[in-house]
Amino acid sequence: MDDDNIPVVKFSVDMQGIEKMKQVAALMSSNGFEEAVGVANATETKAKALSKAFIRNAGAKEVDQAQQIESSLVGHGKSGYVPTGNLQGSIKPKFNKNGLEVSVKPEATNGKNQPYGQHVEFGTYKMAPEPYMKPSGEKVSAELDKEFEDIIRKAAD
Repeated sequence: MDDDNIPVVKFSVDMQGIEKMKQVAALMSSNGFEEAVGVANATETKAKALSKAFIRNAGAKEVDQAQQIESSLVGHGKSGYVPTGNLQGSIKPKFNKNGLEVSVKPEATNGKNQPYGQHVEFGTYKMAPEPYMKPSGEKVSAELDKEFEDIIRKAAD
């Protein structure tokens, strides 16, 4: 399957800020603030756990939103695409090994085992585009911004 053209929505958490915090804590510890490393390690553990939960939630929200848009707005005579439920049901999350990134994409294929989610999203010379992944990603991303701020505050408590 050629994944280069499949519409994908990705969410990830970058832990570089935590690494910088640990470096500062090590420096503080070497200057007499021994408890700094323990606090930094505890904060890292909490931040990773909260971030993994956030990413699982982001994946679930994106799947739900993309499926909702696909089922209610795509097809229905606008482009000639006739929804069967196959595309909607194929929208799945894939998480990376550390649980800090999720990619959500449709995996539906036609009778020739060729993916077709991109044809619906971007259109073809015979069919107008009917985006469902981009609008869902934009909507979910806007909702997640505030949620992530709250998670960062919890990690620092």
